[in-house]
Amino acid sequence: MALKVEKRIGIQTPVDTVYEILQDIEGWVQWSPIHKEAKGKLGFGAPVRFMEHYEGLGDWEINGFVSDWSPLSHIHIGVPKKFYEGSLIRFYELNILSDTACDFAIGAQFSGFLSEREGKKYRSYLREGFAKFAEALKAKAEGTI
Repeated sequence: MALKVEKRIGIQTPVDTVYEILQDIEGWVQWSPIHKEAKGKLGFGAPVRFMEHYEGLGDWEINGFVSDWSPLSHIHIGVPKKFYEGSLIRFYELNILSDTACDFAIGAQFSGFLSEREGKKYRSYLREGFAKFAEALKAKAEGTI
């Protein structure tokens, strides 16, 4: 069983525009309210590093790799853990709704007993941070920031 923490939002702009912003991982720090640092490039197995800040929780460091990605669709970041800790996947997903609109989801999937406990412990902080990220991405894509 897995625990999923997710925020989904509709964006009134073509998916191409949103993907262009999202695929520039190192540019996230310029507009994302939760990313203090973002390093990485898209490519299977490519290393990715985030330093994220969550209100009430503090800084959360993510050292992972691109486990799966598809242009205009999704980016999945695998976060290695010890075998007994379970697994963590951070995901950024896009769905085309029309030529001029899409929806975006950001989230974390915690799998395994210890990982699910971690997710339950921090989910309220993550939800709030994910909502801030999604709103900022929407504002940037729609040209309001």
